[in-house]
Amino acid sequence: MLNEDPTNWLLEGEPWVRYRTLVDLLDKNENDKEAIKARKEIPKHPLIKKIFKKQNKDGYWGVPKDIFTWWPKKDTTFWLLPMLADFGFTKEEKRIARACVYVFGLQLKLGGFKSFNPGKAADCHTAILLEPLAKMGFSDDARLKKAYEWLVSRQRPDGGWWCKDTAQIGRPREKEPSCAFATTFALGAMAQNPLLKKSKVTKRGVEFLLQCWENRGKIKYAGHDSQIGTGWEKLKYPFTDYRILKSLDTLSQFEFVKKDHRLKDMIHLLASKQDSSGRFTPESIHHVWSDFDFGQKEKPSRWITFLALRILKRIYE
Repeated sequence: MLNEDPTNWLLEGEPWVRYRTLVDLLDKNENDKEAIKARKEIPKHPLIKKIFKKQNKDGYWGVPKDIFTWWPKKDTTFWLLPMLADFGFTKEEKRIARACVYVFGLQLKLGGFKSFNPGKAADCHTAILLEPLAKMGFSDDARLKKAYEWLVSRQRPDGGWWCKDTAQIGRPREKEPSCAFATTFALGAMAQNPLLKKSKVTKRGVEFLLQCWENRGKIKYAGHDSQIGTGWEKLKYPFTDYRILKSLDTLSQFEFVKKDHRLKDMIHLLASKQDSSGRFTPESIHHVWSDFDFGQKEKPSRWITFLALRILKRIYE
């Protein structure tokens, strides 16, 4: 699927690129000397130090109200936690632990996390926070189990998720299609849970997303992100939008879908974006991340390339 193998180029990159390349692409053990060295260098990197310098003493980034907006600013807790989890940070890092304490403080009794409506939980907000918490080492935490139970209870008849309470079973908008954005992140969270990864709940959610691909360009849903529309195919990170990289990064984690022709079609679209050296260039960006290689459109990004290669490896290894 690759024009050339850019692995050596990835290993010349930032420590988070090297670490994830060693562990996820080259199958190095977490205790491998090279992996340990790269992981230790991540917090020391100037760009990472700059992020933690902006962290509030109470654990959050930005201001508390940021997480209750639609949508939160791109450099605040809501989006930073998933990015740092992707880079390899866990709760063993004291500053991450402090951020997680803050996030758990947003959890409501039913299990979901406060959202743009502070008195209620939202499917997408809960899923977006649930996934990094699981990656960071809280999988066996009772609070996370409760969050998963709540999220599972919110699955709709078509297999997807949607934040609107009016879209729940028996409510006025019950028959409207689910939100592909919320569903993608809900499945991203499910992929971190061994008990749910192969469940009927997950399989129904995956089928909903694959049907969104089948219906691309045919159906438009007003009010929420339930279509593959203009810009979906653009490579972008962090995963703050309903785009191809997040969709494939999520779907490629489920063994039961790897031979599905619809997934293969999406994979071929991704592979078509590589250059002659097997490298991938960002096509949509957040200017707030312009210091990172995924925050510019002029040249190939090691991090975007790593994400694309990991997806391909999962499908074809």
